[in-house]
Formats: sequence, structure tokens, C-alpha cells
Amino acid sequence: MTAALPIVFVHGWAFDPTVWDQTRTALGTARTQCLDFGFFSSHPAMALPTQPYIGVGHSLGALWLLRHHGPLCQGLLLINGFSRFSAAPDFAHGIPPRVIGRMRTGLQHAPAGMLRTFRMRAGIDAPVPPHIACDRLEQGLGILIDMDCRPDLRHATCPVQVMAGTHDTIAPPNLTQACFPPDGPIATRWLDGRHLLPLTHAVQCAHAIADLTRRITPP
Repeated sequence: MTAALPIVFVHGWAFDPTVWDQTRTALGTARTQCLDFGFFSSHPAMALPTQPYIGVGHSLGALWLLRHHGPLCQGLLLINGFSRFSAAPDFAHGIPPRVIGRMRTGLQHAPAGMLRTFRMRAGIDAPVPPHIACDRLEQGLGILIDMDCRPDLRHATCPVQVMAGTHDTIAPPNLTQACFPPDGPIATRWLDGRHLLPLTHAVQCAHAIADLTRRITPP
């Protein structure tokens, strides 16, 4: 029997790989690996596998995977994700850049308080990890402002699936629909939740990952 493809997880802004703990537990014996932007660690760890894999991204991690997943990726699951985050002349439903600018200001002057406020808006009231790498968090905000992966999504050669929360205030439904139109080729699975589906709906996320993995034959 051919072994299932390994699953690579990429977390979102203001979080770390622990956001995937419950989802990975729900996946049981599946082979998994977490990348780390290094927002709360001594260094980032963002090297993708050198073998075929399934990519699963949350929020910023979904955007990053759209840009960097490469030819070895056999399938993508984007959770609370988007192909573009910030508004632009041709993307009216994006988040206004001034909002991200205020986040930058808060990160510079009161990082712990700003991060706690953001994480509470996302749906978690837990202490911010003690080691805050403001430079890497700043780089993450730059990605959210500047990165436009709509062309990457159009040219993706692997299957792409999307899961979103109906009450997401970070990546609201109109943003999701602008990135993945209801009449387009990529269907969105909507869950009654907010921006942290990997935490609040870990079992559903694991089922979606397992279903995607089962449908893909390793090369």
C-alpha cells in the first residue's frame, strides 16, 4: 500500500505552530510537519519538503503557501485564508491599508497589548507568548499589505480547497468571496465559526485534510 502524502502546516500572523496541535492530534498517525514564521521563537523555520506533500495554511500561512507551494505540492487546503488581504483599486473588499498601518503602529509601541487585542478579535483569549519577534511580525504585516496571490491561485496546478468562518472578523466573508467567488472553480466550505477554525473546529479541519489526502494519489 502506498503511504499517504505528508502534510505541511503553515500558521497565521500573531500565532505559532501550536495553533495546529488539535488538528494534528485529530489526524492521528498522519505524517505532519509545521513551518514556523518565527513570530515567537528564536528563528524561523520555513523550509518546504523536498518530496511531494499536501499544504495546509491558516490566514497568512494560506497566502504564503499560495505563493511558495511549488511543484511538489499535490494539494492545498486554505483555512480562514485569502489570495489577497489588503484593499486595492481592483480589490475593494480587502482590508484597508490604514487598518494594517494601525497594527504596525501598535506593534512598534505596545507589541504585547496589540497582539493580545488581535488574538482576542481572532477568537482566542490566551497569554501572548513571551518572546515577541517584532521584526518578523513586521515582515508578516508587509506580506499582508503587499502580497497579491490572485495570479498564483489562477495558475495553481494542484487541487485547492477553502474553509472559512461565517463570523470571521479578521478575514470577513466578503473578503473570502472576493478571493474565491461562489460561481468560480473553487468552492468554499463555510463553518459556523470565526478566524481560528484550526482551534475551534479542529476535527472538521482534520476531516477535510484527510479527505483531500485520500483523493490524491502520491506520484
